[in-house]
Amino acid sequence: MASSKSRFILLAVLGLPVLIAAIVFGPAALDLAIQHRSPERFLIPAGFTGWIRVDFRQPSAPPLPLEDGHRVLKLARDGTLKTSSEVRPGRGDDEFFYYSGEQRTHLSNAGVCKGGMIWGVETLVEDRSSIPFVRFFVGPEDQYRHEVDPAGKSGACE
Repeated sequence: MASSKSRFILLAVLGLPVLIAAIVFGPAALDLAIQHRSPERFLIPAGFTGWIRVDFRQPSAPPLPLEDGHRVLKLARDGTLKTSSEVRPGRGDDEFFYYSGEQRTHLSNAGVCKGGMIWGVETLVEDRSSIPFVRFFVGPEDQYRHEVDPAGKSGACE
């Protein structure tokens, strides 16, 4: 009798936190697993800073080529690309490079206060045409901050 009571207490003490964690974190973990997609490789003209825009489902544009399992999105000098390919929703381990000819330089998307160069990657849908597009900003963090907050109300890195 004491043995079953001890088991019940042990199960309650260990099992309850695991159950609570599964309820709280389970949906987020499941979302990450379900929303994961194959990575994309963005090739950005060397020295470009500003907003990037990729328009998908453009009938007269070519599909995206593949390279080492990555879809390759090679942007024009003005930071745009049109493709007939479909947008792939979800998260992927995307790569970003400056390119000049065949030479590529990796761009960091490390995040806030970590020296990143890629900011605000998002997939949206054009209101009038229902055409999906991806946009993001390329440049140093202080330039991005000024772009989205010209008054400088958000704190800077110290």
